[in-house]
Amino acid sequence: MKIHLEADYKSYTAFYPVYSFDGLLIAVELLTHFSHSTANVAMPQEMLLPQMDSEQRILLLQSQIASIEKHHDFFRQQGVKVTLKIDDITSQAILDSDFLAKKLDALEWLELEINESFPNLNLGKDHPELMALSERFDLSLENYGSGKAPSKAVYDDLFYRIKLDKGFIKHNINKLSFKPFISTVLDHIKPHCHQIIVQGIDDLSGLEKISHFQFDGIQSALFSPVGEDALSSLIHPPKELQGLPH
Repeated sequence: MKIHLEADYKSYTAFYPVYSFDGLLIAVELLTHFSHSTANVAMPQEMLLPQMDSEQRILLLQSQIASIEKHHDFFRQQGVKVTLKIDDITSQAILDSDFLAKKLDALEWLELEINESFPNLNLGKDHPELMALSERFDLSLENYGSGKAPSKAVYDDLFYRIKLDKGFIKHNINKLSFKPFISTVLDHIKPHCHQIIVQGIDDLSGLEKISHFQFDGIQSALFSPVGEDALSSLIHPPKELQGLPH
């Protein structure tokens, strides 16, 4: 797939692993990276997405759905969720298109992910679009705790999985107040979702610290993403998670 913006970009798919603290692969996040046709420079989709119009975003979504369909047997056999990022434009396209919705309905291990910047997230279950999505698909909330939205949508039980904000963790993990603070956060949101994932842990010292808390999993720069041809390699437990006290 090529996206024509100011110049041509080629795209490729990467899968980012989410592991439990005992090394079990519990989910992968699908992201598309772009490289300029005349330079060996890769850009993540969040950098290029603002430059895309609605049609280009929907084409990207369709390409990502095709990648999930291609590997759906892997997700089913391994019991691994696959997370697909959506925004207000692509979420509305899913709700408006029977074709797209039925394609997604057929992917039983699919999870749709929004972030705290999703328009009017503060409405929670009173958000018609968000409520319609949550009734049809498993939803994940990324960067919870970034301060961009109140917690109403979380307390309205709209999300299967909640990922804590990377910056929030990085900023607080070395503070003396972190232990009672994060324990309180977990106690408050655990009743309202199935899993809480920690992000922003990018070194072994932080990994050891965070392993003492009751997170259900971790997504980290310590665990490299892979391309489509190496997806099955992610089922092997990372050495960094061996021997942790979780």
